[in-house]
Amino acid sequence: MGARLPALITIALAVLASACAQTAVVVQPSPSPIVAGCRPGPPEAGVHSPDRLKVLDPCKHAEGTVVNVASKDDGDFHVWFRPDPGYESLLNAQNHFQAQPAMLAEITPECDLATNPPDAQSAARCPKSRLSIPSLGDHIAIDGPWVLDTDHGWNEIHPVDSIQIR
Repeated sequence: MGARLPALITIALAVLASACAQTAVVVQPSPSPIVAGCRPGPPEAGVHSPDRLKVLDPCKHAEGTVVNVASKDDGDFHVWFRPDPGYESLLNAQNHFQAQPAMLAEITPECDLATNPPDAQSAARCPKSRLSIPSLGDHIAIDGPWVLDTDHGWNEIHPVDSIQIR
């Protein structure tokens, strides 16, 4: 066995190295699928002062190109977008941003869905939304309640229940 010992050691080391290399491979989990659509339950659950919003459809889909994104004091992100062809019917005469037809989508904080915060300051204390915030020029697909904002007179998606940035 004396002459074979170096060969056996070499084989053992090769097997050990191969086993170590195989166990060192780390499998990364695939990202969670993006869930499109609206959440179940009342369309304005968790939104502060919901009486200012008239629900036109509890779940509407829209797509378009982002023309502005702004963070607001109540914790919302206002996402103005130019609707793609086929979604213009969601707009009314008041829907415009910088004199161009546009629709507002509001990504709201994640307030308790069992209650509605009484005011903007209370809403701002809720956890931030886990939804992705788009950037200027992004193409988006969103779902959420289609409402008339009676304070401003325009239609909007409020709150955004799901968003895909394409």
